[in-house]
Amino acid sequence: MSPLIFSLTSIALGILCCLLGVIGYLMINGILTVPWVRTSGSISRKMLTCGGFKAGDRVLDLGCGDGAIIHEAVKMGGTGVGLERLRLLVLYARFLATTKGTSDRAQFSVSDILKDPLPETDIITCYLFPEVNKRLEPRLQELFPSGTRVVSRDFTFPNLRLLSIEDYQSTKIYLYEI
Repeated sequence: MSPLIFSLTSIALGILCCLLGVIGYLMINGILTVPWVRTSGSISRKMLTCGGFKAGDRVLDLGCGDGAIIHEAVKMGGTGVGLERLRLLVLYARFLATTKGTSDRAQFSVSDILKDPLPETDIITCYLFPEVNKRLEPRLQELFPSGTRVVSRDFTFPNLRLLSIEDYQSTKIYLYEI
C-alpha cells in the first residue's frame, strides 16, 4: 500500500471514529435523560410568533440543543440565551453563531436548568419531557414575573395558564403565561 493511500485511509478511519463517538455520546445522553431533537427553522419561527415575539425581545431557550430557536430569534431582530446540559451541543451552537456572525446577540451556556441561575427574558421556549416541565414549573413561577410567556413544543406544563395550542407541521405548540 502506498504511503498516500495509507494516510488517506488513516484520516478516513479517524473521522469515522470521531463521528461514531459523537453519535454514541448523544445517544447515551439521550437515553439517560431528554434526547436532543432538532427544531427546524420553520417550527422555531412558529414557536416565536405563537409566543408574540417582536423585534427587540429576549428569548431564553431551555434545553437549546444546537440553538435553532435562538438563531431564529436573532434573525427576527431579537437576542437570546440558550441553556443546554450537553457541552458538545453548546459548542456546536456557539460555532453556528460565530459562522452566522450573531455571537454578539446569541449566547449559549452549559447549564442545569433545574438548579443554575436563569437570565431575565421576555419569552421562554422549550422542548422538554412532561416530567422535566413538571419539575421546572415551580422554578419558572418563582423566578419570572407574571405575564412572562412560555412556549413549549409538544409537551405540556401541568399548572401554568394555557393561552393557546396550535398544530403545526405534525407538532403541537403550547403557549403558556406565568
